[in-house]
Amino acid sequence: MAVSAIFVTATAFLTGMIVGRRKEAQKRDVKYPIRDDERDASGHDTLEDEAVVYDVGKRRTEEMLARFKTLMIEQKPYLNQKVSIESLAKSLGTNKTTLSKLVNDHYGLNFRQVLNSYRVKEAMLLLSKDKTISTEELRVASGFNSISTFTSSFSRFTGCTPGEYLKKISGR
Repeated sequence: MAVSAIFVTATAFLTGMIVGRRKEAQKRDVKYPIRDDERDASGHDTLEDEAVVYDVGKRRTEEMLARFKTLMIEQKPYLNQKVSIESLAKSLGTNKTTLSKLVNDHYGLNFRQVLNSYRVKEAMLLLSKDKTISTEELRVASGFNSISTFTSSFSRFTGCTPGEYLKKISGR
């Protein structure tokens, strides 16, 4: 019971961080009014075709984002220490530039940070299941290459070190 409550709390916390960053990224999108030189002789917007293209692009972006999230949840590629943006882009049928922009725009984080946020969630889940797991085993099992990246990412996304988190969930 306590394990699921901790996981829900951690997931809510990380989701809140990501949503906040996404809102910051959306604030940077500026809408410009239509200038007179963008209208034809009858006063119609000559940028309508561009708006249709934008809608199609937006739909494709949403589809790609949904596929990215599904891939991350179902296949857990972040557990592979050697996973790269190139390999994930290939799995999604796109290129690294497109995937990087998608991740940056949606999460307000770079690709590595998003990857590490999934890894931290995994580490939290593993800790909640096995409180005796060593830091090294936890690092490897959650996909991190180095202990320093593991500790700094864990602290960044949870506000505490793995040891402090373990004490919190153990009630010590």
